Amino acid sequence: MKLRIGLDIDGVVADSFPVFTEELNRQYGKNIMEIDNYDMSKIYDVDWNELDTFFDKNMEVLFSTPEPVKGSVESIVSLTEAGHEIIYVTARKPGAEELITKKWLEEKQIPPGEKIFTGGLSKTIAVKEHGIDVFVDDFISNSVEIVSMGIPVLLMDAPYNRGNLPEGVIRCYDWNDVVCHIEQFSRNGINR
Repeated sequence: MKLRIGLDIDGVVADSFPVFTEELNRQYGKNIMEIDNYDMSKIYDVDWNELDTFFDKNMEVLFSTPEPVKGSVESIVSLTEAGHEIIYVTARKPGAEELITKKWLEEKQIPPGEKIFTGGLSKTIAVKEHGIDVFVDDFISNSVEIVSMGIPVLLMDAPYNRGNLPEGVIRCYDWNDVVCHIEQFSRNGINR
Protein backbone atom coordinates (compact mmCIF):
# COMPACT_ATOMS: atom_id res chain seq x y z
CA MET A 1 0.00 0.00 0.00
CA LYS A 2 1.42 3.36 -1.04
CA LEU A 3 1.08 6.09 1.58
CA ARG A 4 0.80 9.85 1.60
CA ILE A 5 3.34 10.82 4.26
CA GLY A 6 3.24 14.23 5.91
CA LEU A 7 6.60 15.50 7.16
CA ASP A 8 7.22 18.46 9.41
CA ILE A 9 10.49 20.23 8.59
CA ASP A 10 12.07 21.70 11.75
CA GLY A 11 13.16 18.92 14.09
CA VAL A 12 12.17 16.21 11.61
CA VAL A 13 13.92 16.93 8.30
CA ALA A 14 16.03 19.94 9.31
CA ASP A 15 18.17 19.80 12.47
CA SER A 16 17.07 23.35 13.24
CA PHE A 17 17.10 23.55 17.01
CA PRO A 18 20.91 23.70 17.47
CA VAL A 19 20.97 26.67 15.07
CA PHE A 20 17.97 28.30 16.78
CA THR A 21 19.66 27.86 20.18
CA GLU A 22 22.98 29.28 19.02
CA GLU A 23 21.38 32.36 17.47
CA LEU A 24 18.98 32.94 20.37
CA ASN A 25 21.84 32.59 22.89
CA ARG A 26 23.80 35.20 20.94
CA GLN A 27 20.78 37.55 20.78
CA TYR A 28 19.77 37.25 24.44
CA GLY A 29 23.16 36.66 26.10
CA LYS A 30 22.23 33.20 27.35
CA ASN A 31 24.07 29.89 27.41
CA ILE A 32 21.19 27.47 26.97
CA MET A 33 22.45 24.14 25.67
CA GLU A 34 19.19 22.29 25.01
CA ILE A 35 15.65 23.32 24.12
CA ASP A 36 13.44 21.47 26.61
CA ASN A 37 10.31 23.53 26.01
CA TYR A 38 8.90 24.01 22.51
CA ASP A 39 7.79 27.51 23.54
CA MET A 40 11.20 29.15 23.26
CA SER A 41 9.79 32.49 24.46
CA LYS A 42 9.60 30.93 27.94
CA ILE A 43 13.15 29.59 27.80
CA TYR A 44 14.56 32.95 26.73
CA ASP A 45 12.12 34.94 28.91
CA VAL A 46 10.89 37.15 26.07
CA ASP A 47 7.49 38.05 24.72
CA TRP A 48 6.27 35.74 21.93
CA ASN A 49 5.91 38.74 19.57
CA GLU A 50 9.55 39.68 20.20
CA LEU A 51 10.61 36.12 19.42
CA ASP A 52 8.51 36.14 16.25
CA THR A 53 10.19 39.40 15.18
CA PHE A 54 13.60 37.84 15.86
CA PHE A 55 12.73 34.88 13.60
CA ASP A 56 11.45 37.23 10.88
CA LYS A 57 14.62 39.33 10.95
CA ASN A 58 16.95 36.31 11.05
CA MET A 59 15.08 33.83 8.87
CA GLU A 60 17.89 33.51 6.32
CA VAL A 61 20.42 32.14 8.83
CA LEU A 62 17.83 30.27 10.91
CA PHE A 63 16.33 28.38 7.97
CA SER A 64 19.26 28.01 5.57
CA THR A 65 22.02 27.02 8.04
CA PRO A 66 20.73 23.75 9.58
CA GLU A 67 21.97 20.41 8.37
CA PRO A 68 19.44 17.69 7.63
CA VAL A 69 18.51 15.46 10.56
CA LYS A 70 20.78 12.41 10.47
CA GLY A 71 19.32 9.78 8.15
CA SER A 72 16.50 11.99 6.87
CA VAL A 73 17.73 12.47 3.30
CA GLU A 74 18.44 8.78 2.69
CA SER A 75 15.17 7.77 4.34
CA ILE A 76 13.06 10.20 2.33
CA VAL A 77 14.80 9.02 -0.87
CA SER A 78 14.04 5.41 0.11
CA LEU A 79 10.39 6.20 0.85
CA THR A 80 9.89 8.01 -2.47
CA GLU A 81 11.61 5.20 -4.36
CA ALA A 82 9.17 2.78 -2.70
CA GLY A 83 6.35 4.82 -4.25
CA HIS A 84 5.19 6.78 -1.20
CA GLU A 85 4.19 10.40 -1.67
CA ILE A 86 5.93 13.00 0.51
CA ILE A 87 4.11 16.15 1.60
CA TYR A 88 6.07 18.67 3.67
CA VAL A 89 3.78 20.46 6.12
CA THR A 90 5.47 23.19 8.13
CA ALA A 91 4.43 26.03 10.41
CA ARG A 92 6.87 28.23 8.51
CA LYS A 93 5.24 31.18 6.80
CA PRO A 94 4.48 31.52 3.10
CA GLY A 95 6.61 34.09 1.30
CA ALA A 96 10.27 34.63 2.22
CA GLU A 97 10.41 31.65 4.60
CA GLU A 98 8.91 29.49 1.87
CA LEU A 99 11.56 30.57 -0.66
CA ILE A 100 14.41 29.92 1.81
CA THR A 101 12.94 26.52 2.68
CA LYS A 102 12.52 25.42 -0.95
CA LYS A 103 16.11 26.48 -1.69
CA TRP A 104 17.39 24.62 1.41
CA LEU A 105 15.57 21.41 0.43
CA GLU A 106 17.04 21.60 -3.06
CA GLU A 107 20.59 22.38 -1.84
CA LYS A 108 20.50 19.49 0.64
CA GLN A 109 19.24 17.18 -2.14
CA ILE A 110 16.12 16.29 -0.22
CA PRO A 111 13.52 14.73 -2.52
CA PRO A 112 10.90 17.17 -3.69
CA GLY A 113 7.38 16.77 -2.58
CA GLU A 114 4.39 18.99 -2.21
CA LYS A 115 5.10 21.80 0.26
CA ILE A 116 2.51 23.42 2.52
CA PHE A 117 3.37 26.46 4.64
CA THR A 118 0.73 26.97 7.34
CA GLY A 119 2.21 30.13 8.84
CA GLY A 120 1.60 28.77 12.32
CA LEU A 121 -1.99 27.67 11.72
CA SER A 122 -3.03 24.16 12.69
CA LYS A 123 -1.58 21.45 10.50
CA THR A 124 -4.84 19.50 10.72
CA ILE A 125 -6.33 21.48 7.83
CA ALA A 126 -3.46 20.49 5.52
CA VAL A 127 -3.55 16.88 6.75
CA LYS A 128 -7.25 16.62 5.95
CA GLU A 129 -7.17 18.51 2.64
CA HIS A 130 -4.25 16.46 1.31
CA GLY A 131 -5.41 13.05 2.51
CA ILE A 132 -2.27 12.35 4.53
CA ASP A 133 -2.12 8.76 5.82
CA VAL A 134 0.65 9.12 8.40
CA PHE A 135 2.38 12.19 9.81
CA VAL A 136 5.89 12.71 11.22
CA ASP A 137 6.31 15.62 13.64
CA ASP A 138 8.27 16.63 16.72
CA PHE A 139 5.70 18.90 18.40
CA ILE A 140 3.37 17.10 20.81
CA SER A 141 0.44 19.54 20.36
CA ASN A 142 0.43 18.98 16.59
CA SER A 143 0.63 15.23 17.20
CA VAL A 144 -2.36 15.24 19.54
CA GLU A 145 -4.46 17.26 17.07
CA ILE A 146 -3.55 15.04 14.13
CA VAL A 147 -4.01 11.72 15.92
CA SER A 148 -7.46 12.90 17.07
CA MET A 149 -8.37 12.82 13.34
CA GLY A 150 -7.50 9.12 13.21
CA ILE A 151 -4.14 9.72 11.51
CA PRO A 152 -1.19 7.94 13.14
CA VAL A 153 1.71 10.19 14.12
CA LEU A 154 5.35 9.27 14.36
CA LEU A 155 6.86 11.65 16.93
CA MET A 156 10.57 12.34 16.58
CA ASP A 157 11.99 12.19 20.09
CA ALA A 158 13.22 15.51 21.47
CA PRO A 159 13.80 16.95 24.97
CA TYR A 160 10.72 19.17 24.59
CA ASN A 161 8.28 16.31 23.80
CA ARG A 162 9.09 13.72 26.45
CA GLY A 163 6.36 12.13 28.55
CA ASN A 164 3.35 9.93 28.01
CA LEU A 165 1.92 9.82 24.53
CA PRO A 166 -1.70 9.40 23.49
CA GLU A 167 -2.73 6.27 21.65
CA GLY A 168 -1.82 6.52 18.00
CA VAL A 169 1.31 8.62 18.60
CA ILE A 170 4.46 6.52 18.30
CA ARG A 171 7.78 7.83 19.58
CA CYS A 172 10.66 7.41 17.11
CA TYR A 173 14.28 7.88 18.12
CA ASP A 174 15.71 8.23 14.61
CA TRP A 175 14.83 7.94 10.95
CA ASN A 176 15.35 4.16 11.01
CA ASP A 177 12.42 3.96 13.44
CA VAL A 178 10.32 6.20 11.18
CA VAL A 179 10.97 4.08 8.08
CA CYS A 180 10.32 0.85 10.00
CA HIS A 181 6.89 2.07 11.16
CA ILE A 182 5.98 3.41 7.71
CA GLU A 183 6.89 0.04 6.17
CA GLN A 184 4.64 -1.67 8.74
CA PHE A 185 1.76 0.67 7.89
CA SER A 186 2.37 0.05 4.20
CA ARG A 187 2.29 -3.74 4.65
CA ASN A 188 -0.50 -4.01 7.23
CA GLY A 189 -2.64 -0.97 6.52
CA ILE A 190 -3.67 1.72 8.96
CA ASN A 191 -6.44 1.10 11.47
CA ARG A 192 -8.51 4.24 11.85
